[in-house]
Amino acid sequence: MSANRPPQLPWKLLLLDLAGTLLIAIGLYEQFAPGAGLLPEALAFPYHEGVLIITGLAAMIPAVSGLFAFLARTRRR
Repeated sequence: MSANRPPQLPWKLLLLDLAGTLLIAIGLYEQFAPGAGLLPEALAFPYHEGVLIITGLAAMIPAVSGLFAFLARTRRR
C-alpha cells in the first residue's frame, strides 16, 4: 500500500537548509557591509561574521546530504 503513496518531502531537512542559508546570508552581509547593523550590538562579538557563515555551512551539510538521499530513494522506486 505504501508503494502507491507519493513520497513525502522531508520538510525538516528543507527548513534546516533554509536556516543554514539565512545564517550564511546574514554572515556575508555583515562581512561585506560592516556597520550595517543587521545584528544588534549585544549579539555582535569579534569575528561573528565568520561564525555565522561556518554555522550556516554546518547546518546545510546534513540537510543537503539528506535531501540527496531522499532523491536517490525516490528515483529507485
